[in-house]
Amino acid sequence: MGTAYKQLSLEDRCQIARLHQDGCSIRKIAASLDRAPSTIARELKRNTGRKVGYKPAYASEQTKARRWKGSKLERQ
Repeated sequence: MGTAYKQLSLEDRCQIARLHQDGCSIRKIAASLDRAPSTIARELKRNTGRKVGYKPAYASEQTKARRWKGSKLERQ
């Protein structure tokens, strides 16, 4: 009954980068990927550098680095 969330793949990120570079709006990018516009906006905001822009491989690496791999007891 709950919503199942699917992470963005490297292919999705490559398509986001290509469409963003072509000047497409966030809503158009979201429609082409069948995702929510907020997902695309957050992805671009989190992983866009000032000088280099949005790089899909870097974004994928950063996503993996942000994920917690330890147990709950290790957090405390």
